[in-house]
Amino acid sequence: MNSEDTTLAALLDGEPTEGAWQAVCDLLEHAAPEALPAAVARLRTWPARLRSMPDGWWDEHSQGVSRPWHAAAAWRVLGDLDDVRNGRPPAGDDEDETDFAGFSEGATAVACPTRAGWLVLCAAAEWHHSGGDVVVWGTDAGTAPVKLLDGAGFHDEALDAQLSPDETSAVCAVEGRLHAWRVPGGEALWQVDLAETTDPDGQFDMAHAAVRIGFSGDGRLVAAGAAARGIHLVDTATGELRRLVSTDTCGPVALDHDGRRLAHAGTAGEVVVRETATGTVLLRHDTGLAAVNAVAFAADGTGLAVAGGARDADQSPHVPPAAQVLTLDGDTVVHTRRVTPQAVPDKLAADSPLAAVATRCVWGGHGPLFFAVDDAGSVLYDGAGRVLWTEPEMTMGNLSADGRVLTTVNEAITVVLLAGLLPAVPA
Repeated sequence: MNSEDTTLAALLDGEPTEGAWQAVCDLLEHAAPEALPAAVARLRTWPARLRSMPDGWWDEHSQGVSRPWHAAAAWRVLGDLDDVRNGRPPAGDDEDETDFAGFSEGATAVACPTRAGWLVLCAAAEWHHSGGDVVVWGTDAGTAPVKLLDGAGFHDEALDAQLSPDETSAVCAVEGRLHAWRVPGGEALWQVDLAETTDPDGQFDMAHAAVRIGFSGDGRLVAAGAAARGIHLVDTATGELRRLVSTDTCGPVALDHDGRRLAHAGTAGEVVVRETATGTVLLRHDTGLAAVNAVAFAADGTGLAVAGGARDADQSPHVPPAAQVLTLDGDTVVHTRRVTPQAVPDKLAADSPLAAVATRCVWGGHGPLFFAVDDAGSVLYDGAGRVLWTEPEMTMGNLSADGRVLTTVNEAITVVLLAGLLPAVPA
């Protein structure tokens, strides 16, 4: 074993620290190939917060270059909302400020491609001034910033933004209209007017009126659903409205791979699966959850992940995050499994208005992943209940369609790399 390998072995056997991580990163690039698998496996047991991806590794990752040591890194800060406001990649304090987009009130939604070289970000509305801008922001100089929607023309804000599985189009809804763009270039593709909102008792109810969005796995169909507006099924390529499904409840929506089945939340913890061609209900299932905030089909259609919350065993009013994983045989639920995250931030609730619109889940190569969000913080956990990442209060985020990355936004914008937290999936 050469001296570099000896140094690497000593660091791996020592205490995990930021300094040790930085030293290990330098050594991994020159380590003997046969030593890398064991070294990377050892590093993946280190605390995730220590393992920020170095600049050189990130440059390669963003260009689609994969190195064995990349899997040891767990996260990377992409920039902050000041960078988005200025329409530039992360820059030094001496850079001149510009007026690209208005994110003074924070962000309400994000959509992220796997490489995270750019993001779609939706700004919170400035209620006494304008609505929320929707932009493409390049995390490096390779993607020019584009304002997709100017908040000066409305007073609303987008509470969900999703990318098609091939990451070439983005969809969000503002003031009763669904918008689609080619990304990252920003070409407007189509718009669809949604039904008029009918909030209960004439009072604004965010969870009732918010539009939730889900693509079919093949990217050909997109569903946009809100309890107040019904569920619109739209051809992704043309913007043609294929069907409007009227329903008293809706919440989150999901389509299976071929777009033949639609799942959405029902009442009191129920999940409903419909045939998209007719809107016919195929099954209703009571998950036992106190809230249903996100749904996702498995790629082969034999599973459905349901994110929400479950009451504590002591019957306290607190509803912490929990999920249910359903095994499907055609139109029948043949098995259910409750998933309870092992540890979550204190007071994080799954039945809040924010949780109802900001919780996300996907079913990718890692299996089901759940990102629970509330004013008290956010937590990412997997189908085994392992907590993979937590963020402090007022943090929102989204998972890429393939479940390989999570992007979180508070003042800082961070990408969490699932390859550094979970077993590897096929490229």
